[in-house]
Amino acid sequence: MKQIAGPPSEYSGIKWVETLYEFLELARKASDSFDYERALMHLDNLEQLWLTKGLPAFSPELRYDLHHEKGKVLSRLGRYAEAVAQYQQLLEYCQDKNLAPRRVEVFLEIGQLLAKTGELDRALGYVHRALAGNRRLNDPLGICKSLRNLGAIYIELGEFDDAEAAYEEGIGIALNNQLNLLHADLSNNLGTIKNIKGEWQAALECYKTARTTYESEGEVRKSAYTFNNIGITLMEQDDYEQAHQNYVAALRIADSIKDESLILILNINLTDLLLKIKNIPEARKYCLSAHQLIRNKGLKNSQLVETIKLAGKIALFEENYNEALARFNEARDLCEELGLQFLEAEILFEIGSLCQMTEQHMQALQILEQAFQLFHQLNVTGRLEKTRKLICSVEDLYLKVFEAMASQVDQKDPYTKGHSDRVANLALFIARKLGLSDHETKSIVAAGLLHDIGKLQVPDEILKKPGRLTPAEFDEIKKHPDTGIRILAGIKLPWEVIPLIRHHHEKFNGEGYPSGLSGDNIPIGARVICVADVFDALTSARPYRKAFDASKAIGIMEKEMIGSFDPVVLETLIELITIGEIDHIINRQTDADEMYKIWAQCRFTPNRVESLV
Repeated sequence: MKQIAGPPSEYSGIKWVETLYEFLELARKASDSFDYERALMHLDNLEQLWLTKGLPAFSPELRYDLHHEKGKVLSRLGRYAEAVAQYQQLLEYCQDKNLAPRRVEVFLEIGQLLAKTGELDRALGYVHRALAGNRRLNDPLGICKSLRNLGAIYIELGEFDDAEAAYEEGIGIALNNQLNLLHADLSNNLGTIKNIKGEWQAALECYKTARTTYESEGEVRKSAYTFNNIGITLMEQDDYEQAHQNYVAALRIADSIKDESLILILNINLTDLLLKIKNIPEARKYCLSAHQLIRNKGLKNSQLVETIKLAGKIALFEENYNEALARFNEARDLCEELGLQFLEAEILFEIGSLCQMTEQHMQALQILEQAFQLFHQLNVTGRLEKTRKLICSVEDLYLKVFEAMASQVDQKDPYTKGHSDRVANLALFIARKLGLSDHETKSIVAAGLLHDIGKLQVPDEILKKPGRLTPAEFDEIKKHPDTGIRILAGIKLPWEVIPLIRHHHEKFNGEGYPSGLSGDNIPIGARVICVADVFDALTSARPYRKAFDASKAIGIMEKEMIGSFDPVVLETLIELITIGEIDHIINRQTDADEMYKIWAQCRFTPNRVESLV
C-alpha cells in the first residue's frame, strides 16, 4: 500500500487536516480489504467535509490522493464514467513539469477506463500519450504498464498482431528489469492472443507462468483473472468440465473480493459454456445476471455485445428463430458502431448457422463467407477452421444440385459433361492466376460447371452432328446460353453465375453472342470461361476430328480468332501452359465425382492455406 504522507507541518495544529487524512487512510484500508462501498463512503465524507467547512486548498497532495483513490474505487465498482471524471480532475494538479510522471500515470488510467466503456479510439489516444511519456521518462515500469493496456485495446479492435507485438516488447522489458508482476500480467495477456489464434498449449503455458507469480506474490484478484483465462482455453478445446471448474474457482474469488468487473466476465463465460453443454436454464440465469450488471453500469462495450449475442443463442436453442436473428442483428450493429471486428465475425458465424438451420442456404453461404474473410483478415486460425467446415457443408448442398444437372447432361452427351468439368478446372486456374477474389473464383467455377446446361434442349441431331453445322443449325446452338438461364431460373444460387453463363460466348471485339458485348462490358468471369471453353474444345477429340495439342490450339486462338479473347486472360492461359501447371487437365477423361474434386481446389487454394499456418 502506498505510504500516506502526513499533514503539512504548518497545519499540524489544525484538527481538520488530521481528520481529512484519517478518512483517506480509512478508505485505503477498506479498499485493500475489497470493501469498496465502505471505501467510497470514507472518500465521500472526506470530500464533503472539505467542501462544507470551506477549508483552504492547503494540500494539493491530499486533493490528488483523494481523486486518485476515488477513481480506483469507482473503477473496481464498475462505475467507469464516474471514475474517468475523477481522473480528469487529477490532470489539473499535474501541469507542472516536475509532476510529468503523475500526468503520464493519469493518461494511462483514463485510457484503461475509456476502453472499458467502449470508447476505443479515445482510449488508444490516451494510452499512446502515456507510452510516449514513459519512453521520454525512461521508466521501464511505466512503459510495461502502457504496453499492457495498449495490447488490451488492440485485442478489442481485433488488431491481434499489434497486440502480440506490444505484449512481447513489454515482456522483454519486464524481464530485463525484474518487474515480476508486470511480466506476469503481460504473459497472461499474451495467453489471450495465443488462445484467440488457436495456439492453446502456448496459451496455457503463458497462464501457468502468470499464475505462479500471482500466487507467490499473494495477488488474489489477478489469480482469479488467470483462472478465468484458463477456463476460456479449456473450453476452446471442448474440455467443458475442467473449464467449468476454473470459472467457478474464479467466480468464488471474484465474489469474495467484490470485483464486479470479473463477476460480469464470468457470468458471460459461464453462459457460453452452459450453452455448449445444452444446460439452457442455467445459461439463461447467468445471461440475465450479466445483462443486469451491464444495465446497472450503463455500459456500451464488447461485454454488452457478448451478452446480446448469447441471448440470441439461447433463443436459437429454444427454436425462437426470429428472436435469435433480432438479437444477432442488434449485436452486429453494435459491433459496427464500436469497431469490434472479431466479435462481428463471430456474430456473422452465428447468423450463418441460423440461416443454415432454417434452410436459407444462399444467405447462409454469403454470410459465412463474410465471417471467413474477417477471421482470415484477423488471422484467427481456430475460428477459420470452424467456419470453413460450415461453409463446406452448405456448399455441398449446391454441389448436389450441380450433380443432378450434370447427370442429365452426361446421359444426353458424355462429351459435354466432361467438357464442362475441364472448362471449370481451367477457369479455376486462370482465375487464381489473375488474383480474383474467392467469391469471384467460385462464381466462375460454378458457371463453368453449368455453362452448357442449355444444351440439354438442343436436338441430338444437331448437338451430335459429325460434320459442319448449317447456319440454321448454328442459330439453334446459339440459343443455349439463354436456354441455360431459363433452366436455372427457379434455382437461387449464392454465386453470380447467370451473367457468366449468358455471356460466355461474347467476343472481346464485340462480334460474339447473344448480346454483342465487347471489352470490359463482358463480365470478367465470362471472359475467363470463354478462353477456357474454346481452348478445351480445341484440345479435345471430337467425332469429326482429332484433338489439337496445346501449342496448336493456342496458335489457332491467337492467329485465326484474333480479337475474340481478352488478351490478359489469354496470356494468363499461355503462361499456365508454359509452366506446365494445367497439363493434368488437357484432354483427359473426367471422373464421375470430378466437380467435387474441382470444388475442393476452389475452396482453399494452397497459397492461402500456407498463409494461415
